[in-house]
Amino acid sequence: MRYPRRWSGRDRGSVGALAVVLTLAMWPAARAGTWDALLSNSRWYVPQENLLAYMSSSTSFTTPPPIVLWDQTLWSLGTATDGRFTGSSQATFYISPQNSFSSTTSILGLATEFGQIRMRFTPTDGGSPVIGIGQFRQVSGTTAMQMQMISGQAGEAYITHWAYMLPYDPNTFTPPDPRPNSDLTSTEWAWTVGTTWGYQSDQLFGPGGVGNFTITDYRNGYFWGSGNGPAGTPGESFTQLGSITPEGNVLFNVLTSQTTPTLLTLTGQITGGPLTGQMALRTYEFSGSDPAFGPVGVAAVVPEPGAWLLAVAGVAAAATARRIRRPRCRARSSVAGTGA
Repeated sequence: MRYPRRWSGRDRGSVGALAVVLTLAMWPAARAGTWDALLSNSRWYVPQENLLAYMSSSTSFTTPPPIVLWDQTLWSLGTATDGRFTGSSQATFYISPQNSFSSTTSILGLATEFGQIRMRFTPTDGGSPVIGIGQFRQVSGTTAMQMQMISGQAGEAYITHWAYMLPYDPNTFTPPDPRPNSDLTSTEWAWTVGTTWGYQSDQLFGPGGVGNFTITDYRNGYFWGSGNGPAGTPGESFTQLGSITPEGNVLFNVLTSQTTPTLLTLTGQITGGPLTGQMALRTYEFSGSDPAFGPVGVAAVVPEPGAWLLAVAGVAAAATARRIRRPRCRARSSVAGTGA
């Protein structure tokens, strides 16, 4: 499977322009049925290269560190009309070959004519709904749904996963079982390891408040670390766990370190590099059957002593990544181009 290229410098605009794009295009008002034929009565699965997921405690994303999971999720969708669709999801999570658990949810989804996807997954056992955010992408000639999400609730474990969901025909193809895979499919943003970011967020630090966070670990698009802000604010002390797709879509989950830890989930875009990195982030939720978004907050890399060495290392890592041949999907040829 050949994954989409990372953004080049020509693709990157200023944070101001990025904020405008996020404000106006994250959920366009126009909802043509551009994707109805692809979505209607279709089946979707996680390819081998994207089975990796992470599970953490519900009190901290770093203590203890998140643990590896292997997640195969299967979707069965019904008829789509003007971008709206319903369906069901069956997810199986493996901590080890002998230790697994499953989750079944109903799906309410929306797809815009520009390819943005929002899905609400409601557990059939009555648990809390989960919001998935995504974008249609072209992967080796097949239209995939690139999705990011976090599930779980206070008092339980949290699980975060990103993947290129691919269409398949259950009569001719069997999705792979979750099993360890050392192939890396998202090395583009590995330079974020060790970086510290200044972040303006009204939700975390009060009106006009500014804090900071450090990314301490990164693997295959997943990252985690900790941060702090002004005393007495919700973000006085927090940990973060999230994902960055090869194209720069960010899912940023914050867990505040209060008597009762609170989860804040944001979405946005990352641009730049070790010295110029920026993230435009905003909250989101489903209101009724439509998504609603909060104001944009901006995070930027804080240059520190040794930052130039970090930049050089990042350039070297990127050059190495470009020499590594992307893994190919092991799906049979009958899958390519099908909408099932």
